Amino acid sequence: MTGIIPLPIRLLPSDRAALTGHFLALDRDDRRLRFGASLSDDAIRALDERIDFARDEIFGIPGADLRLLAVVHVAFYPGKAELGLSVLPAARGQGLGNALFSRAVMHLVNRGVREVFVHCLTENGAMMHLARRNGMRVVRDGPETDAYLALPRATAGSVIAEWFWDHNARSAHEMRRGTRRFLDLIDAFRPHPAR
Repeated sequence: MTGIIPLPIRLLPSDRAALTGHFLALDRDDRRLRFGASLSDDAIRALDERIDFARDEIFGIPGADLRLLAVVHVAFYPGKAELGLSVLPAARGQGLGNALFSRAVMHLVNRGVREVFVHCLTENGAMMHLARRNGMRVVRDGPETDAYLALPRATAGSVIAEWFWDHNARSAHEMRRGTRRFLDLIDAFRPHPAR
């Protein structure tokens, strides 16, 4: 990745396979930190099939190869929402988690959600760092921790900013996708040395 963080894109039901691929790329420890348990590949696939794209929102940051490097799942509950975030090991320390957190909060503010929370294992230092960095109130309860953030009301500016963000992010992603297809097509016609 370059020093520029790509805009998070809103994932669509057609992106479900990419989302599943992201979760499957997490190792055993990362799965335990993300989901609270070391889920098997089959359990990951079953979990992904239950994600309701009509109710929840999922945002992701794809890499140059279009694989999802980082994902935030925004699960809605009455009056509040929960964030579940994961970043692939090779993409950590580049600000992707903060970019996704900011995008999720913008979305929640514009939907009138008044509080967002994160529930994770207390040992999840990366999530605790992200929560504190974004002003969340952290409440530890033994091996598990919750972090809470009260959200402001939407403004005309926040609604316009989200529309602009979504439009630019999706346009940039579709351009990268078209470029990738074009390069793959060129590669298919390029003569390859005999093996």
